[in-house]
Formats: sequence, C-alpha cells, structure tokens
Amino acid sequence: MRIAREVLSLPRAIEPDCEIFAIGDIHGRSDLLDALLQQATREPRRASRRIVFTGDLVDRGADSLGALALAAEANARVGADETIALMGNHEILMRLALDPSTPPNRAMEALSVWVGNGGGAVIEELLGPAAPPRNGRRLLRDLREAAPPPVLDWLAALKAHTFSGGILFVHAGVNPTIQLDEFLAEPWDAPLATLDEAAHWAWVRAPFLDHDPGDQGFSGYFVVHGHTPLDRGHTRSHAEQVRRFRINLDGGSAMTGIAKMAILRGSLAEIVTVEAN
Repeated sequence: MRIAREVLSLPRAIEPDCEIFAIGDIHGRSDLLDALLQQATREPRRASRRIVFTGDLVDRGADSLGALALAAEANARVGADETIALMGNHEILMRLALDPSTPPNRAMEALSVWVGNGGGAVIEELLGPAAPPRNGRRLLRDLREAAPPPVLDWLAALKAHTFSGGILFVHAGVNPTIQLDEFLAEPWDAPLATLDEAAHWAWVRAPFLDHDPGDQGFSGYFVVHGHTPLDRGHTRSHAEQVRRFRINLDGGSAMTGIAKMAILRGSLAEIVTVEAN
C-alpha cells in the first residue's frame, strides 16, 4: 500500500482542543479503510479525538459489510472520543431499500436505483453470488431478511452533516444559491422520482464544485466533502480546492484503489492518501 501526505493551511479552523480524522468515500474497499485507520492509529494524540466518515462506505467494492464493521470498530481502534458517520447517497439508497418502514413502491424504486449504482455488490454479499434469480419484491424481502441488525442500526444512526468551528462536514457539498440552513434541512429520504440533485446535500455536484465563493466561503464555512471521485476534472489540486473553501476526500476508491483521510488540527489539514499496490 502506497502512502502520501500533504499538509495544507485552511481558511477556517475546527474547534479548539480537538483533532478530527475525516475519512472519505470507501465504497466497499475495506482494505483501503483498514490502511487509513492504521495511519490514524499511529498519530500521537494531541487533543480530544473525533472520527468523521463523510459517507459512501458501501457499494461497488467487494467488501461493504467489512467496511461497515471496520467503521464500527474505528472509535476503539483509533482511540477516539467520538465517531460521527454521515449519510452518503449510497447509504440513502441502501436504507430506503432495506428499511421496512419505507412504503413498498418507494422501496422498489430505491432498490432499482441502488442496483444501478453499485448496490449489486452488497446484494451479492448478503445473498451470495450463486443465489437464484428473484423478482423485485422477492429480492427485497430476501434482502431485508438477510440484512444484519448492526448494519440496519448503522444506517439508521447516520447524520446528514456535522460542524466543528468554521468547518462543515457533509457528503456531497452545498448549493451556494440556496440558503445554507434550508439546504441542510432537506430530508434524507426526499422522493427519488422528483429529486433535484442540485438541491440535496447527498447528491449535489456542479453548482458546488464549480463555485468560487471568495474569502467568505460557503455562508462563512469551509466544506469537507466527498461524493465526486477525484473531483472529476472540476478542481483536481487540493490547494485549488482549499482556495475555493472546500476539500474533496473522494479518491474514487472502487475504481482507482485510492482513498483519502484529512487529519484536522486547528486550521491545518494533513491529507493522507492510500493507494493499493
């Protein structure tokens, strides 16, 4: 596993006497998450320690259940005082499909979208690669029966966002044309059939990634996010991202074998990148 580190000065700081380990999209690559946690464990403790997962631990890769198990153990392993796990768009689809409280038609719609967005890897983990073909409703029933209770509990406990000092942590980003409180209050389970991705914190891309907010940031905040692999050509340089008041921790793990973590102390961020050999 190759390890790279880059130290950046941010225009905002997290709260005093705190250090935050923010981990970006993992997408079923438990090996990459394990490597990041190894790096975190080796860091000398300097303050109250917190872990923030920015979402999309699941789908596409071969070991989403293993990634979730590692995330659940991360607090004890890294010696953190708190772990905050955020909801990505992939967790939204997974929860909508697996949660028995989701109305049947919406659950079937979520299952279809989930399968089309890499959820098939998790389905194979739950039901096995040699499982016989199923119609949609039988597949949904079998998945709900096979889903481990700790996975369902993890999904139910996910948060939409979290703040520390002048830093906002959120999965996809924000929309600079929408008032921040209103934007962040969008429900996690907004109907998929009418979803405006640009208006949702788990799905937004271009209005956020292309925006240059100047020295006031996004309603005053610096944003730590994921969702868009390697920024997809919007702003690849970490330094340029920081100038635009954000840092993207999505390394495109399932496709590239790259995952990222930001170690935040005050206004300094050390970006740790792991890459599979």
